[in-house]
Amino acid sequence: MEHDGGRAGDADLVAENAQLREALSSRAVIEQAKGMVMLVRGCSAAEAFAVLVAVSQQSNVKLRDVAVVVVAFGSATEPGLPDADAGRAVRAALCVHVREGSGNRRGGASPGCGLG
Repeated sequence: MEHDGGRAGDADLVAENAQLREALSSRAVIEQAKGMVMLVRGCSAAEAFAVLVAVSQQSNVKLRDVAVVVVAFGSATEPGLPDADAGRAVRAALCVHVREGSGNRRGGASPGCGLG
């Protein structure tokens, strides 16, 4: 058995490190989006997460990317998705879910969707 001097192990650690950084980044943006949906819909954290998951499934866009669109709605400085069609699909599906929750506690969303 040949010895590679630890290079394969180093490459594995670098790849794992990159995956963990991406996971942390995704989690942060998903939590931000969840909070925004909670505010607009007047719903619980679990309900907001369910909305994000449903929008992801309906628009066929990754959950992280759905969260990016939601956060971009609330910020003049945050970019949305580079794929404009995917961004439109997410916004359309999201507005349907936000309107559905407009009768919830604390008044819910505005008639114009409240997110964008």
